[in-house]
Amino acid sequence: TGGIGYVPIQFEGLASPDGYALYDKAANGETKLDQSVRGNDFWQTDHDLTTNTYRMTYNVPLDGRTNSTWILKQQ
Repeated sequence: TGGIGYVPIQFEGLASPDGYALYDKAANGETKLDQSVRGNDFWQTDHDLTTNTYRMTYNVPLDGRTNSTWILKQQ
């Protein structure tokens, strides 16, 4: 349908690997991204030993969009 499918986005320099959620921001508000099948299986977290920080990677759906805004929030 003319889209690019799912695209990975990363958030780096996080102090903790826990308590985050990704939101899709649109004109009518924010929607929490939840692609889970079994709990938190739709994102990946990596630890950077050099900086002692974390990186989270999500695959976000971009089909049918000309632009999008994603917000990572600590819960």
